[in-house]
Amino acid sequence: MRQLCHLVVAGVLVASFAGPVAAQTTSPPPSPPARAATDSTTGASNPVIDAARAKVADGDSKGAIAQLAPYVAQHPSDIAAARLLGDIYFRMPDYPKAERVWHGILEVAPEDLETHSRLGSLYAAEDRIVDAITEFQKSLPSRAGSEGLIMAHKRAGDLPRYLTDLEAATHKTPFEPLVWSDLGEARRAMGDYDQAHEAFLHAVGLRPAACGPRIDIANVLVDMHRIDPAIDQLKVCLQNDPHSYPATVNLGEAYLEKNDPVTSRPYLDRALTLRPEGTEALVDIGYIYDLHGDWKTAVSYYNRAIRSDPLRPEAYIDLGYDYNEHRYFELAEAAYLKGLSVADDDGRLHYLLAVTYNLQGKLTLARGQYQQALATGGPDVAAAARADLALLPPA
Repeated sequence: MRQLCHLVVAGVLVASFAGPVAAQTTSPPPSPPARAATDSTTGASNPVIDAARAKVADGDSKGAIAQLAPYVAQHPSDIAAARLLGDIYFRMPDYPKAERVWHGILEVAPEDLETHSRLGSLYAAEDRIVDAITEFQKSLPSRAGSEGLIMAHKRAGDLPRYLTDLEAATHKTPFEPLVWSDLGEARRAMGDYDQAHEAFLHAVGLRPAACGPRIDIANVLVDMHRIDPAIDQLKVCLQNDPHSYPATVNLGEAYLEKNDPVTSRPYLDRALTLRPEGTEALVDIGYIYDLHGDWKTAVSYYNRAIRSDPLRPEAYIDLGYDYNEHRYFELAEAAYLKGLSVADDDGRLHYLLAVTYNLQGKLTLARGQYQQALATGGPDVAAAARADLALLPPA
């Protein structure tokens, strides 16, 4: 599944809370929590996997490994369990063990795109750029693979040649939809949304009944803030495949982009019918409860999302936001720290943890987290962190 909507930075106005703060901040006013990115799948229900996820959600990664490792050794064909075990090793980080587990998956399923993408990320983290490019290439077509390839070719210094090769492939095989999808994903990863849209249009034209190209084009239309055309594409997809979870949850998210939770909710409920523990739908429904002021029910959905997929940051972001807003600062800290234990490169989590520390007057800790947000966040996160840092007293 590919990300549809932009994740919102859940900016907190420090001055809006009473309590020991360093200074008023120019951060954005409070906004609703972030909605989930639709970029993962959840495996079939399995007690061992569920128990391991629960341990990761509780911060016990070693306990999760102790359960999963012997199970995976005895059940090498359980790809979902092996993926989770490799993910936990990767987050610890223990790269050699993660690599060994993921190679075990490829012995069973050599064409598994998600595993190739994971190996690409691992090799990139180890600065093995040639190996990373090879694995990301094997993961196509996937947004993670396209983004990984862009990053790897940037580091290799041959990004212009890579894009030229993609363009050449569309000229060589103009009736092959996958080459247009690859080009579209690469252009989208580069932020060239108009050119990505044009490439995805070719793919849709070649496979008008397929959902994948229409979901791709809906994604980039949302990037371009063209929500209504994105909705049209997703509705056509659902006419062709009414059981598509990605299209259903993305359609619900598209209506949330239009600030229309009433229309959104039935699609999200339908998504949960199609996939009862769909992380994206759970987070989105929690977001709707937040919009209606029912933060306690929202928290229950965020916790459910964390149990479903404890290695994704969105639910931790929203959970901490709610606790912070209601001045349960210790619970907010715990939520953000757990999120960072599985996604330490997420600038939003660093920023929001910094805000929580700032609200309590823990200025040294806040300063450190703002610095982490500057190093790991996108432009919006970095701008908010920079503004807050400027208003802190000298160290």
